[in-house]
Amino acid sequence: MSAEKVIASYLRVAAEDLRGARLLAQDGNRNAIYLCSQAAEKIIRAVLTSEDKHGGIGHNLDIMVDMIPDENPIKSLLREIESLGDYATTFRYPTVAGRVKSTPKGEEFEHMAVHVEKVLNEAVARFGVNLESDDKPAGHAQPIR
Repeated sequence: MSAEKVIASYLRVAAEDLRGARLLAQDGNRNAIYLCSQAAEKIIRAVLTSEDKHGGIGHNLDIMVDMIPDENPIKSLLREIESLGDYATTFRYPTVAGRVKSTPKGEEFEHMAVHVEKVLNEAVARFGVNLESDDKPAGHAQPIR
């Protein structure tokens, strides 16, 4: 599969994850932040794909962002959402003592979702992705500089 197709697919699924996260947040569902973190991860993976790098199988968004060259102008935006990686695992399961950690809700959740949306929109514009087309590849897969 071409890098253009992979990048477009990551960004389309990220957009869908973010829409789903907002729907769950309306009901106060604790999984909203998880889906938001998944959107962030897919955006970072799209950028890594353009850099010809693979983020591995973990959810360590900070490590993934470290792999992106400093010359990439959206790296600083990715830093704003890398902390969401904690919600991929830590907040999804009870602790060994049975405690369930609370997740961001309301304004706190929406603040995070807005950051993810900002980075998503920037990546979509930079790669020339049409989010409405399921099969159309990105306009290019070159690293963002």
